[in-house]
Amino acid sequence: MTMIQEALDREWNAQSEQNPFAEAMAEAMPEAESPPAERMAPGDESASPFAEAIGEAMPQSESDRLLAQAFAELRDEAFDEAVAFLTEETEQTVADRFTDESPSSAAERERYADAQLSPVRFEAGQYLESLEQALAGQDLESMGEEQLSEALDRLDPQTGEMTPAGEEFVSAIVRKAKKVVKFVANTAKTVGKVAGTLLGPVLQRLKALINPLLKRVLSMAIGRLPAALQPAARTLAAKITSEAFDSEGTYEASSPTNLVDVESLAESFDAALAEAITGEATGGYSGEYEEPEYESESGEDGRALEHLAQARGVLIDRIRSADDNEDLAPAVEQFAPVLLGALRVGINLVGRSKVVRFLAGYLGKLISRWVGPQLSGPLSNAIVDTGMRLVALEAEDGTRESRADEAAPVALASVVEDTVRRLAEQEDYVFENEDLLQLAASDAFGEAVATHFPQNLVRPPLRQAPSVGGTFVARRPRSVRTYRKYNRTPEVEITAQIADALPTFGGSTVGAVLRAAGATFPFRARMHIYQSAAGTTFPRMIRTDRGNGARGAAASWRVHPLTPEAAGLLLREPKLGVATAPAFLRSRHRIAVGQRFYLLEPVNAAGALAMPPAATRAAASRLAPSRAWIVVNLRRARITVGFYLSEADTQTVADGIRQGRGPVLLQALTRAYRAMQQRTASAPAGHVRIVQEDSEDHEDEAAKARVSMPPAVAAVLRRRIDAWVLPALATWARANGEAFARAAGHPDAGVTVRVRLGAVPGMDLLAQAGQGAARATPAAIENALRGTPTVAITVTPGRGRK
Repeated sequence: MTMIQEALDREWNAQSEQNPFAEAMAEAMPEAESPPAERMAPGDESASPFAEAIGEAMPQSESDRLLAQAFAELRDEAFDEAVAFLTEETEQTVADRFTDESPSSAAERERYADAQLSPVRFEAGQYLESLEQALAGQDLESMGEEQLSEALDRLDPQTGEMTPAGEEFVSAIVRKAKKVVKFVANTAKTVGKVAGTLLGPVLQRLKALINPLLKRVLSMAIGRLPAALQPAARTLAAKITSEAFDSEGTYEASSPTNLVDVESLAESFDAALAEAITGEATGGYSGEYEEPEYESESGEDGRALEHLAQARGVLIDRIRSADDNEDLAPAVEQFAPVLLGALRVGINLVGRSKVVRFLAGYLGKLISRWVGPQLSGPLSNAIVDTGMRLVALEAEDGTRESRADEAAPVALASVVEDTVRRLAEQEDYVFENEDLLQLAASDAFGEAVATHFPQNLVRPPLRQAPSVGGTFVARRPRSVRTYRKYNRTPEVEITAQIADALPTFGGSTVGAVLRAAGATFPFRARMHIYQSAAGTTFPRMIRTDRGNGARGAAASWRVHPLTPEAAGLLLREPKLGVATAPAFLRSRHRIAVGQRFYLLEPVNAAGALAMPPAATRAAASRLAPSRAWIVVNLRRARITVGFYLSEADTQTVADGIRQGRGPVLLQALTRAYRAMQQRTASAPAGHVRIVQEDSEDHEDEAAKARVSMPPAVAAVLRRRIDAWVLPALATWARANGEAFARAAGHPDAGVTVRVRLGAVPGMDLLAQAGQGAARATPAAIENALRGTPTVAITVTPGRGRK
């Protein structure tokens, strides 16, 4: 008998707290024979095939700096949103046409989605062709910025009949093309070339990138996994954004629900375009600009999610038809590799067949105690009794039906899936040590049982929310994009103080989001709680859950991360929340498998004011909350402090300025600034970005910190920024109220104010602090930062850079 087999027997024979099942139910189960398990020698597994690191971490050459400048100029939050809107609309159109999202309908859904995107492809291509022809032979270098802008505006297309998302996407391409023209014109002057000779090939490249981007949008809309980046663009993104990726792009120890998200699509598009500009300017490109091939991320043509849906269905059926105490290890062993193919962290287990066999035997033994006609009944009945009727199992065509006999197999399949996923998130050394592997498997299984089993069947120390008493139930488990919903919907009181203490995506707070929507506090709300699975997207999750009261393009703004802190504050049950890596808190478009969320559904009229319907993405964008951010550019010795005031705050400030109600503008800006400071103090990955690129500073949630500072040094820097920025803001706000009010009257939602500090002293010593230099002490840096930088403040309508 191996050590692992002995541990398995101890797991069940001893009534220890590691057994996740409640003692009474566990004792009622008959004994089963231990499945065969192999002893694993450390280091005898095949190595990961993806061991090579990505590129340099920092741009070093002039060409690299030009690349960084081009990428920074092209990045545009509005373009990301346009891609997201087009993906959501395409997905919705397909969902309206097809009653299910099963793998068997994939080919038909693909053809239908392609037809929906055809007008967008045509209009974008027509515009870029006409733009290239109109600018051919033009002396762009001699035009001033205003003259060039006017010339480009005259070429704006008159689009035909398209959907709202299609129109927004084409408008985003128009804005992108204008940025390209202006950047090429300016770059030509610095490299001593004629802009016209550079512009033609770059615009051809831009046109060639449209179709691959739309192919990716199509793939995402039907639940497939296209690759995020071409190899060259992947290297560029690594240089510019310095993500904490491994060679395959893994975020820390979590797997994204979709290996590609809309921000990845937009970033790869901009990266490839920036390469084209830099290549033409430096002579690095030659030959024709052909449409690039965008390979699938994983599986057969990106069908990993389809394969997973099929495998999950097979596992559910296998559990459902099993005899009492039947060994399900073979079924688990068949399912695990398919799941790993859809998880980015699954690469940690690729080639580790002995680990997979051990895990299959481990799980097969444990879940066998709950299968069969006589043994699955208690579990099914317990799930139904805990509130299953409130959630109701759904058939694949979306009809609601009560299937008590499906409850237990779905729960057990969910336990298997979550256990495999949690174990896959472990580091390699865990798989190479038998004791650590045993412990990790036990912990993963315990957490999975606590998630998907009714609380009365879980040992008290593992119960996640005993006062609420619910469990997570898989919704449409045989679908390509399933998710889990908590089968209890508790009511909570939302006060202004609680809302302001709840973090949400993008470094903002729930309070800021609600105020941007016109909230009045306090109000009561039903709390709908979700957990993501491989393939989950917010739009589909919210749309298919018909009981949450959320509809329209603004619905995703109502979903917030359920962290332990949020669960503790709202429900006094912190274990119901899940700690999440910062990478998955920056945007609603990029979430992790196993991450939890909540949606607030008001139960009274006052709360309903906080959740106005929004039929279009343009209306939804008006709900963006106020926020502030800081970018410290070490290379240029420049610091940019930016403020975005939401549409609601903007109009309140503008009204106050017109009525002469004191320093309302300064109050709004300092309120956003103080809120940013509080978030930065509690979360080191807050809105302070320290970069070294020779590029324009801008607020971009995709831009990550390039240099980490010791906490004491960061505190000194924040104090000096306060001393420079706040007095300058006070002086500017007193004299520029009318300029702000004019910006508030623009059709774009909200207003952006930027404070740019130039010639900032002490940046060289600050850079040394980031490299760990002994002489860069907090005292030395504080002394070096004593000088006075130049200050320039601008105000522009909307969120994008103008």
